[in-house]
Amino acid sequence: MHFFHHRRRHTHWRRRHEEGMPSGVKILAWARAVRWIGWGFGEALIPVFILMFSNTFAEMGLLASTVDIASLVSLPIIGMWADRVPARKLILWSLALYPLVGVSYYLAGVWGMAIFIVAARAANGVTWELENVGIETYYRRAVDHERVATSFGYVETWSHIAWITAALGGIVLLRFVSIPFLLLLIAPFAAIAYFMVLKAPKDPVEGEGRGRTPSLLGSYGKALGELRTWGGHLWLLGGMVMFSSVVSSLMYLFVPIDAYINGADLPMVVLVTVFGSLPALFAYQLGKIADAGDKYKVISFSLLASAAVAVGLIIFPSYWFKLIAMFLMGIVLELLYVAQGSLVTTLGPEERYGERGSAFESITVLGDLSAPLLIGVAFDAVGFGTTLLSIALIAVIFGLVYRRLAAPSSRQGR
Repeated sequence: MHFFHHRRRHTHWRRRHEEGMPSGVKILAWARAVRWIGWGFGEALIPVFILMFSNTFAEMGLLASTVDIASLVSLPIIGMWADRVPARKLILWSLALYPLVGVSYYLAGVWGMAIFIVAARAANGVTWELENVGIETYYRRAVDHERVATSFGYVETWSHIAWITAALGGIVLLRFVSIPFLLLLIAPFAAIAYFMVLKAPKDPVEGEGRGRTPSLLGSYGKALGELRTWGGHLWLLGGMVMFSSVVSSLMYLFVPIDAYINGADLPMVVLVTVFGSLPALFAYQLGKIADAGDKYKVISFSLLASAAVAVGLIIFPSYWFKLIAMFLMGIVLELLYVAQGSLVTTLGPEERYGERGSAFESITVLGDLSAPLLIGVAFDAVGFGTTLLSIALIAVIFGLVYRRLAAPSSRQGR
């Protein structure tokens, strides 16, 4: 009796919002935007901040990867909880813990101790995954499948409007305050976002509160079980997701550092990252494009374009081309993100949204974890140009594979 009552409530909850964007979706998008204001003031300078505590690119990559180690450890149990409790609860847990991130960065700067960098990034790994899995699961429950990419684009657009505005404000504040103080602003804005999320409708969950509390080992077993159910298309998508993490790490960690080492001052470093974030302002429109088109063709185009941009960075090493490259790569990464979000939703059953989304998030984290280390070692060993050429070659191979899958017809949803 409980099951059928709950199922009816769940169907009615979704149907109430099918005509427009659900209120909960909008509230979560605005709450993330508020939290990202706190991040925007100083996040673009985190690579430079970490560089101050590092002697080599490899060491810098190791410190940067701390966030991904924490993410990888926490994701299986987060994904399991996402299928058992309201996704809104995961988001609230995240925002309650987020102030620790800003405080730890601030203490690292004040006391000059790298251990606080590690603490900040470890806390960030857990809080980000709680929020990200929570928001994506909430959206998949609330939004009609034909508008999933559009809804992901909606949250991306609002978040980046807030982030870019704050980043430009951070350029002004740099004249008066230090990087650690800018990073401390993460804390108060996370607290504001917490109270905003409290106003979002609770999302219904099939079998909420039933069964035993998942153990850590049990959650890892469930994650492996989810991977065993995947077919070829899901595994290929997993490979693309991991590669996109490598591209993202290159653009948002190492390109700003390359600009800094070659003479760019701190405001110019911020500007590099801002240019990379500008395409996210059009994520809502890009989501509509992805929803209307063949997802495999969208991914193929994006991967081939990323290869062209990587080669362009080798040929034109100037600061101004870095701005152009960051903007173009931002478009590529947004297209990959919204297309991926749609395919993760449609390439599997509804009752495993949380576990499937968490599994893909784990793959993303593996890419985020390995990319700074691999790219850092590669930069130390063979230099910037050879590393970029290798990334371009991999992008071409992936792009051609996806182009082949897209012709003559898309196979998504099978």
